[in-house]
Amino acid sequence: MKKFIVFILVVFVSVSVHSQDSLKVWPNGAPSDNGLTDEAELFIYLPEKKDSQKTPAVLICPGGGYAGVSAVYEGHAFAKWLATQGVAGIVLKYRLPNQHKEVPFDDALEAMSIIRSDSDEWHIDANRVGIAGFSAGGHLAAVFSNLNSNRDINIRPDFAILFYPVISFEKVTKGGTRTNLLGKTPSANEIYSFSADRLVTKNTPPTIIFVSDNDSSVPSTHSVMYYDALKENDVPAALYVFPEGEHGWGMIKSFKYYDESLSLLKMWLNTTVLTSYN
Repeated sequence: MKKFIVFILVVFVSVSVHSQDSLKVWPNGAPSDNGLTDEAELFIYLPEKKDSQKTPAVLICPGGGYAGVSAVYEGHAFAKWLATQGVAGIVLKYRLPNQHKEVPFDDALEAMSIIRSDSDEWHIDANRVGIAGFSAGGHLAAVFSNLNSNRDINIRPDFAILFYPVISFEKVTKGGTRTNLLGKTPSANEIYSFSADRLVTKNTPPTIIFVSDNDSSVPSTHSVMYYDALKENDVPAALYVFPEGEHGWGMIKSFKYYDESLSLLKMWLNTTVLTSYN
């Protein structure tokens, strides 16, 4: 038991030390309630400042089936890698919905507003703010990429990065993702409205998707459905399907295609996001 406690503390300290900043998303209280005590937080990893040019940023939504937030490999590790590429990585620890569907989206909306409003302080280009998501976080990111808002600040991401995302709630996945967000008996309208492939328009941001062909938790067909919807609307998109890897590999270096996936992402970032910074 003592060894286990020490391990948890070491991981926590490591994350805290490398995080350049953190803040609460709702310091004065959130507008929506999930019946739990968790709070939404942002962890900011900024690239080393080399010149006066502002950097792009990515709001990162870890996975966890809407039952948890798996932020180690699908959040902090990815944010640190982005920072080495000249992109600010900002991890969102969103509140769990607990069958209150608006909760994680309220958190993402407020987080995007904070990033854009505080962009000068963090040396971020407010016109180059994307979103990334893993698994259920990929669902959050994909749906969020297609939302409209009446806020003065533009909340729609400028680009999106999705890893083995849950896309369609018309196709139930393992882990209870749909139930955790919408409850046990969602309406047909709720299922449709939270199926990201149904929401794509010509205004959906350029998107890159990574998935394993043998993913038994969230079948690769989810990613294909979203890619098809993007192309039907003439949205620039890339889809990479690895032969194996199953689900949840994130930034785990033992993933067989770890180097290839990051090489492909780096190339896409260079051509889609970073061109004006080189």
